[in-house]
Amino acid sequence: MTGRNIELRGVAVHNLKHVDLDIPLHQLVVLCGVSGSGKTSLALDTLFAEGQRRYIESFSIYSRQFLQRLDKPAADRIDGIPASIAVTRGEVSRASRTTIGTTTETLDYLRLLYSKIGRLFCPSCGKAVERSSAQSAAEQLLKLPDACRVMIGFAADAADGESREQVVARLQAAGFVRVVVDRRTQNLADHASLAVATTEPLLVIVDRIATGPQSIQRLRDSLETALTNGSGRAVTFVERDALATSDVPSAAEPLAIVTIDDRPWRRIDFTSRLECLRCNRQFADPEPRRLSFNSPLGACPTCEGAGEVADADSKRRAPMFRVCPACQGNRVNEEALAWRLAGRNIADATRITIDDALDFLARLPLTEHQKQISRAPVAQLRSRLGFLQQVGLGYLSLDRTLRTLSGGEVQRVSLTSALGSNLVNMLYVLDEPSVGLHPRDTDRLIYAIKGLKDRGNSVVVVEHEEAMLRAADQLIEIGPAAGDRGGEIVFQGPLEEMLAPGASLTGEFLAGRRGISIPERRRPTNRGWIKLFGARGNNLQNLTVEFPLGVLCLVTGVSGAGKSTLVQDTLYGALARRKNKACDEPLPYDDVVGDGQIDDVILVDQDPIGRSARSNPVTYIKAFDPIRAVFAETIEARTHNYSTGHFSFNVEGGRCSACEGTGYIQIDMQFMTDIFMKCSQCDGARYRKEILAVKYRGRNIAEVLAMTVREAFGFFRGQPKVQARLKQLIDVGLEYLQLGQPANTLSSGEAQRLKLAAHLSDASRNRTLFILDEPTTGLHFADVVTLLDCFEALLSVGHSLIVVEHNLQLMRAADYLIDLGPGAGEDGGCVVARGTPEEVARCEASYTGRFLAMSLVHLTSDN
Repeated sequence: MTGRNIELRGVAVHNLKHVDLDIPLHQLVVLCGVSGSGKTSLALDTLFAEGQRRYIESFSIYSRQFLQRLDKPAADRIDGIPASIAVTRGEVSRASRTTIGTTTETLDYLRLLYSKIGRLFCPSCGKAVERSSAQSAAEQLLKLPDACRVMIGFAADAADGESREQVVARLQAAGFVRVVVDRRTQNLADHASLAVATTEPLLVIVDRIATGPQSIQRLRDSLETALTNGSGRAVTFVERDALATSDVPSAAEPLAIVTIDDRPWRRIDFTSRLECLRCNRQFADPEPRRLSFNSPLGACPTCEGAGEVADADSKRRAPMFRVCPACQGNRVNEEALAWRLAGRNIADATRITIDDALDFLARLPLTEHQKQISRAPVAQLRSRLGFLQQVGLGYLSLDRTLRTLSGGEVQRVSLTSALGSNLVNMLYVLDEPSVGLHPRDTDRLIYAIKGLKDRGNSVVVVEHEEAMLRAADQLIEIGPAAGDRGGEIVFQGPLEEMLAPGASLTGEFLAGRRGISIPERRRPTNRGWIKLFGARGNNLQNLTVEFPLGVLCLVTGVSGAGKSTLVQDTLYGALARRKNKACDEPLPYDDVVGDGQIDDVILVDQDPIGRSARSNPVTYIKAFDPIRAVFAETIEARTHNYSTGHFSFNVEGGRCSACEGTGYIQIDMQFMTDIFMKCSQCDGARYRKEILAVKYRGRNIAEVLAMTVREAFGFFRGQPKVQARLKQLIDVGLEYLQLGQPANTLSSGEAQRLKLAAHLSDASRNRTLFILDEPTTGLHFADVVTLLDCFEALLSVGHSLIVVEHNLQLMRAADYLIDLGPGAGEDGGCVVARGTPEEVARCEASYTGRFLAMSLVHLTSDN
């Protein structure tokens, strides 16, 4: 088996219970199971971590000091693992500099392409600026009529502190004989006349020649001498009668008609430097950083590469921004914009859609030499742009910032750097790549992931999406439950075996034996409506949309259709304004009516709840206050006058003074990666020994924080305030989380459900409209059932739900759907269908309807 499998023995990372597992190489393997069962522990914390660690160990000691330090996973043995790449669902950068082009590294290759084969056009006069070599200049002069008389020379400038006599002596010593000064040809031997001549530079004549096929070598040698001695610029004089204006060599610059020795000549200059001879303006050699808005060499000096500047109106509370007047939003300076390919500067190339960018690359008029030197960047560009197009993002532009994209769009963009490359024999570990994707877009993603495997790579995917599960070569389910009740391999095999009755929990849902989610009767839409008029932000086509209240209303559509723009960026802001709540400025709309039917509106998005390890589930839902109060009421605590503050690791008093309540010490390793070591004073417990000596039912405060929510709920029996808070986490399916789990380790789906749990009790007395953004993110089929029970509880007491969602299981359970589309970007922004799931399923123009119809038919036929 060695060489054909990744062999794992005794893996005990996090909640994994000494797992023994063989994962086949060069296959698409999908890990599934309920949330918190241990999938990520196996995929990222074991497979990726070990593959990356071994790859880094192959580097030199010097190279390793600049790389992330990865600990060895807890396992008896791991064999046969290739070098690994992980693609996770990281936080979306809100920086305006983070664009599709920068995230996918496409902009790096585009700048490289422009620096290699771009043409320079002078910003002042708009004329092309080209270098000339002795060879190219000679070839241009040979286009003149035969026997045309030409004088070749250069301007002899005086060095600092050098007199005219010294210049003449230097030229004589170099073997030159004639110069042109005061429009006369003079001999360098005539020192007296040259010394009293005007101060204009001496034009040294290197050669006088008549053009013709036999003169090519002589022309080339003379031009080489002139360019060398003229600091990169050669001056030629061509007899005027032999040269029409239309015949001026294209690589040179005709300056003027001059008279020399009473005869008219046209002066034509050649330069081997990047300079516009017409404007006497020099340019730096092209390099990628001079085309980058993230480099001071390429960024617009006014906006520093941001593309916009703050408005000077100080009366506004918050700073307003407008397009930079210097670069007009292009972000780069005028010299960066001076480089063009097929008539487009680099800002133009990033502003067009990805579809058009691929067409632009295909139509580049390249010479054979240009094809050779641009082969690598063009290949990378086509690969990355092709992947973006393949997964349905061809309508976006490379300069689009990530903060303006939907979750599904961001997910596919983040995959591009890894999946758009041409690496082979790698282990790719993908963490729920289908998050935020419509079923139509999921099919495209699956095709791209299979392409990875077909190139000879091994692919391990953590996934809940049904289409991805069905596309796997092998399925591995981890369970049977979450937290300490998970961490075991409950199934391994192909799809056919998983579908067998009783084979696994996931198989029961895939086979349709569980989680049908089609209610016997859907809630009627007769409890009022909220109507939004004239929504026209981003790609919305001046929409007027009615949202029913008192029901589970889903807003669906392909990724990029405008769902987040409509619901989060417009509707929520409009309603929050009416309720005098602080919020971002909503996108343009005309009016909203019906808000008097609700008392409050709450947006539950997927933004992280905190970036600090000090924030955790119990502090967020305010369960830590009653927990600390329980400890403060113990006899031991009262004996020592310990208050609730002594049981907090965020304030002085009870926390460990060495680590200040973090549980670890950060050691600055100077030029090497910092090391985080468990605090030797508290052994990672965060508290002083005296505080840890206080116990409630045999457990101290640190041991309680290590409990799961489910364990703690039972532990605090008889403490209704604590149990009431913990019950909120159980109701949203987070019973497997540890009470003290750092907030920065939670997934976006877990963070969203945690927010929902925090709002459950606060909204109990009001008619609240909850707006949720893809709450099924990261949820197993069984977890979705739990989420639906939570929704049912909210609706039963008079609240309303508007949910942006792609999950077919949730769509089938919805009371009302509003489907946007029909496509993405400019092809979207319209309401395609609305009504019950059955009504939307009958709409042929709706992509959602097509997949929903297949789903409903599948479940009906199976049952």
